[in-house]
Amino acid sequence: MPLAPANPAQLSRSSQKDEYYQSFLRNNANEAFQTLAGSKRWLDWRKEIELLSDLIYYGLTTFSGYQTLGEEYVSIVQVDPSKRRIPSRARRSLFVLCHAFLPYLLDKVLVCLENELDCGQESLSGVSRRQATSRPWSLESWLRRWMQRAVGLLSEPQRRACVPAVFVLQQGLTLLHRLHVALFYISGSFYHLSKRMAGISYLRVMGLNSSSDGTIRSSYRLLGALSLLQLLITMSLQLNNFRQRQRARQEWKLYRNLSPQRTRSSSPRAARCILCLEERRHSTSTPCGHLFCWECITEWCNTKAECPLCREKFQPHRLVYLRNYS
Repeated sequence: MPLAPANPAQLSRSSQKDEYYQSFLRNNANEAFQTLAGSKRWLDWRKEIELLSDLIYYGLTTFSGYQTLGEEYVSIVQVDPSKRRIPSRARRSLFVLCHAFLPYLLDKVLVCLENELDCGQESLSGVSRRQATSRPWSLESWLRRWMQRAVGLLSEPQRRACVPAVFVLQQGLTLLHRLHVALFYISGSFYHLSKRMAGISYLRVMGLNSSSDGTIRSSYRLLGALSLLQLLITMSLQLNNFRQRQRARQEWKLYRNLSPQRTRSSSPRAARCILCLEERRHSTSTPCGHLFCWECITEWCNTKAECPLCREKFQPHRLVYLRNYS
């Protein structure tokens, strides 16, 4: 008896289940690493720990030729484009790399490029101090050195032109993901862009009558049409607000260059951030009154919405950036 293609509801439910177990694995790995190495090193290696957790999850399931927990939950199996064989090891490897490692690499490249373009007007001392505090043998350090050489070949007008291009690329990747999800709702074939690139689709093991399957696919097509409409509205709003964002970015860059916090402190008792153990930059206050670097406390709040010192719970939007505070 030939197996039928999996419907969009099964694919969505399988992905949600996999994301739940991946999140569980990431959280436990983060807590273990933070307990053993401390908060400062955990902040430095948080993304790498999450990448390693994802690679372990898919390495023990998809790469090894087994079903993931989500696929087992909804009784679906992976197949190659012929619909008759399971994907080869090369296809499974391509999927794991595109699904786990490629987003991490793109994020690192875009962040390093954006930082190097932004620091074009910074002093050399500020750049050298940032290099000294970075991890010398990490991927981020290698990318930063490579980006510095590449950006150094650009003239000042070219750098200014690249800044909005990087922002457009970042937003374009998000819009591409949303477009792909909308197309999945309409076609019901590939939920992840990485599976489309690897040519991996699904067949369902459990039987389902044709009337129920047709109803499910029709409802998802309606959802896909609404998603496309929402995407078009979002794109029009972003185009209208693009110039305002650029103006705000230029004003922030001007303020940051004029801020007294960016000058080297002559006092040996300069305030330090307990998270990075360096001189506090862009001081930010929690609702309980403790002060940290803006970058450090926002990174902390991405995982734990609490004060690192007194453990008071608060929402990240309650952080107060202290202007002209030394």
